[in-house]
Amino acid sequence: MEITVKEFLKQQPGYPEISDTDKYYYVIAVHMARAWDKCGVLVNIDERVRVRVVLAMIGYYQDIVADAGLWRTFTSLHNEKYGKPLPHFEPSDDYIDYELNLDDLRYLLWYTLDNSPELSDVPSPHSDEIMELAQAFHYVLDYDYEKAPVPVELTMLTGVDVDDESEMQQTYDLAHWFYWRSYMMQVSAQEATSSVMDEAQGLIARHGASGAVPYLHDLNDRVMASRPARMGPIELPLSEWLRLITDK
Repeated sequence: MEITVKEFLKQQPGYPEISDTDKYYYVIAVHMARAWDKCGVLVNIDERVRVRVVLAMIGYYQDIVADAGLWRTFTSLHNEKYGKPLPHFEPSDDYIDYELNLDDLRYLLWYTLDNSPELSDVPSPHSDEIMELAQAFHYVLDYDYEKAPVPVELTMLTGVDVDDESEMQQTYDLAHWFYWRSYMMQVSAQEATSSVMDEAQGLIARHGASGAVPYLHDLNDRVMASRPARMGPIELPLSEWLRLITDK
């Protein structure tokens, strides 16, 4: 299994720029891919799905290290609504809010698999396969967890004041990254893309690939403004996600 540099960088908030910590976290993503191959669990599933899973894992890890607020917001909302931080899992004795947790990895792993259209048969979130693979990922991520460098670009991007008109561009950049490219919204972004695929293809047919670019950008913005973003059972308008994340 291979994670390319481009696949990793496209998920980063500063893409196409490369930050000082990108190399560090890319290497960890590669280690996770190798750990998956080595453990031999669920290795026969579609390669695109496996890449998607590893990118979700490394995105979660960067979020937790930076305390950027994405996972914090999701688990806090879920706890308020359902009395526990995660769907399907009761908090284990060693679960620590907003820290690296095995149960977080188990849920995010299962959720990514379960919402992959390439797969028709996904193990239960409580299966031995999900547990074993999550443990393999946790071993890699926990190894240098206390020493991992903070992804500064992530904290800067999620530290904007959404009510400050002078930070409108930063707010838009955060909105676009969170909705279309962040690890937490992979499933939601796929659903949003599918919902407007016919319209996007019509624009390209009408204006050509290069001529359609501004129309496609406008389409993206309209989708962000009108279609809620979803993680698990939590679905909110994009503006509410941003306010909660930036307020932490």
